[in-house]
Amino acid sequence: MNIENPITIEKVDMINTLRYLGYGDHTPDDNMQKIIEECEEELLRVVKPNYIYKVFDITKDYNIVDCNFKLEGQDIKKHLYGCEKVVLMCVTLSGEVDRLIRTSQIKGVTNATIIDAMASAMVEQVCDKVEDRIRERFDEQFGFTWRYGLGYGDFPLENQKQFLNVLDATKKIGVAVSPGMMLTPTKSVTCVIGVGRKNIVDSGQRSCSNCNFNDRCQYKTRRSSCGR
Repeated sequence: MNIENPITIEKVDMINTLRYLGYGDHTPDDNMQKIIEECEEELLRVVKPNYIYKVFDITKDYNIVDCNFKLEGQDIKKHLYGCEKVVLMCVTLSGEVDRLIRTSQIKGVTNATIIDAMASAMVEQVCDKVEDRIRERFDEQFGFTWRYGLGYGDFPLENQKQFLNVLDATKKIGVAVSPGMMLTPTKSVTCVIGVGRKNIVDSGQRSCSNCNFNDRCQYKTRRSSCGR
């Protein structure tokens, strides 16, 4: 079990925020920029990033050692090809962010939409910081796969509850799962990272060519990219 020093975010990733808002390469006008800055201040005041992860050995037939979570589906097994270990990770921005999104609707749809997009960008920022801390635990000889979320490809979303139970995430960081398999707080992420020798494991980030959403990507239809 690993709950380390708290993670802080001092500024929201505006590049991804604007992508989520559909701006693409365009720049918001002065009025919209002012609203965006106000929303960022509100979000930074309430966000309380938290995370938990565990590292397990993995067998050649993709069973996790000393863990009752099963790596079901062919896509996750392809993703973990050559890996010796797996990291099960959960990240959340806290329930305060959900409340902010709800209360911001009083000001109008625009504010709520902007804060929601910012929170989506921010949870990825937190994931990046957690991943950096995980990488620091390993020697330079190890490489890492990109984060593979439950629900990608044929990796069953229905296993969210079991995943959280393995991490004791509900008790430790307050992340639970709804009957519809949605995480609460909503700005939460569960994912698997593979760890193996650099000469075997592809340590590159996700690209359009290896993304499971390649055939139904909203960015691809606009000849753009999500930037991941």
